[in-house]
Formats: sequence, structure tokens, C-alpha cells
Amino acid sequence: METAEEIKTACSLDLFEYISWKTDHPDEAANAFKEFTFRFERDVIRMSEVACYKWGYDETVAFDISNCVFQRVWKYPSYKQEKSKSDDINKGVKLWLHRIVYTQLANYKNKGFCYEADNETDLTLIETIEELVEEFDVSIEKRRLILKRMKVVDEALSHLTHKHKIIYLTYKLYCPDGKTYIPRAVSKKLQGELGLAQGSIRKYKEEANKIVATYLDRING
Repeated sequence: METAEEIKTACSLDLFEYISWKTDHPDEAANAFKEFTFRFERDVIRMSEVACYKWGYDETVAFDISNCVFQRVWKYPSYKQEKSKSDDINKGVKLWLHRIVYTQLANYKNKGFCYEADNETDLTLIETIEELVEEFDVSIEKRRLILKRMKVVDEALSHLTHKHKIIYLTYKLYCPDGKTYIPRAVSKKLQGELGLAQGSIRKYKEEANKIVATYLDRING
């Protein structure tokens, strides 16, 4: 397995993989997390201090926020470079960490403390049909079949904006039975990352549902 020295020189992207080994290879995971913290701690503290200043909190809260950020990284080393807006890995990681700072700050504002991330705070938005199908708890063969059927949905959504697609697919994951409401944390994340008010998100969802239904009706005769 990787030694501590090898981990110190590893690409930041590889550190996430090492951290994910915490069950089977706890020593390597711990070393990777230590290295990750060493590389980004100063940036996270600075981000937390700036964010807390804007929200009227002091350095003590900023310190708590930065700790919660790294707790979240330890539990969910889920950074994806292909989703980053920066080609530079370290810059991409910092942008990702910046978003987590504000997630944890929102936790603090709502609860009076920030806390270790759970499934609700780690919810991700769905941008492709592949990502949606990957979340289904079915066999690989069943996923392939579903993905094939979903191609028509992908084609329909291609006539709308990328925001329409994200909203439609995200709702399909969290509300597969067509419920009106998605988890509050997901709704807030949609608003924040897409820069849309909740009313606009509902409108986008309705437009996406309409065009998909039209395509399906056409195919089904």
C-alpha cells in the first residue's frame, strides 16, 4: 500500500480516493486526510472567516465552521474534477470547499451549531441521465436497460437549458412518485447553485415535464 511519503507527494485528486479507503485501509486514509488538511486548512479558515464576517459571526464560529468542513470531507470525500469549473485540480478543490463552507454556515444559522455532514447535507444535484441511473439500487443489467429507455428523455431535455435538465433529473431522483416537494436541503441547493428563486425552479420543472411528456406521447403513438 501507499506509504506516508508517497501520499505526501500525491495529487490532491488522489487524496480523495485514499480517504475513501478508511474502512479497509484506515492508516492510508488517515495519512491522506492529514495531508489534505495540511494543504487546504489555511484556505478553509480564510474562507470561513470571510463568510462569517459577511453573516455577522466572529472568529470562534469561523473556527467551528472550518472544523465541520473537514469533518464533511472525511465522511464524504466526494469531489469530482469533471464537474469542476476549473481545470486546475487544486483550484477546483478550493471552489468545492468554498461551497461546503456556506453549507456548514447555513447549518450553523439554522441550528445554532454546525455538525458533521449527513445524507441530507450531502445531497447532490443530478446533471445527466447517467448520474440519475447510477443512483438506482438495481443490478447493472437493469441499469443498462433503464439508461437505454432514458435516452428519449435526454433527447427531449436537449431542447431546453441545462438548468431545466438539472432540475428535472434532480426531482426525478428525490421525487420518483411525482410528489410536489423535494427535501428542503435539495431545494436550497438548487436555488443556490442555479441562481434561481423557488418560483422559477417550479416553472422550469413544469416546462421540462411538459416537453418530456410530449416526446413520450409522440413515441407511444
